[in-house]
Amino acid sequence: MKKLLAMFVCVLVAAGMFAQTAAGSSYALEGIDSYADTTTRTIKVEDTEELQQLHPKARTSVTIELEYTPLTGEVHFYYTCLAGLFDQGEAMNTAMAVYENFAKEQGYKHYTYNKKDKTKWFKDDRKVRYAKYHSWVIFTR
Repeated sequence: MKKLLAMFVCVLVAAGMFAQTAAGSSYALEGIDSYADTTTRTIKVEDTEELQQLHPKARTSVTIELEYTPLTGEVHFYYTCLAGLFDQGEAMNTAMAVYENFAKEQGYKHYTYNKKDKTKWFKDDRKVRYAKYHSWVIFTR
């Protein structure tokens, strides 16, 4: 019983000494009042002539959006068009072109795919079928 009590007292003393040295430390935690920018920016990509050549089937009915998180370098690419005009190969080619342009603009050198690309089919309020291609990459400098 005495050994158990002695061990308990030693642990308390050691914990007390550690707490004093941590509290009296000269190293201040930087960034307690500041925070990292974790906001996600939505960028609507303009469908230029260069991009329209990459998806000739769906020339007029395409919307391209990027969701960019600067802190992690993550980019979600969304390519939406009418379901009848959708071609996955064209969507992939457009994504690669947009990624290369984005990397040049933001100063990135490489990107890796985070997950497998997905295609989702849906209808809007007017019962028109759309296809949405989603690609997720992480850029590195």
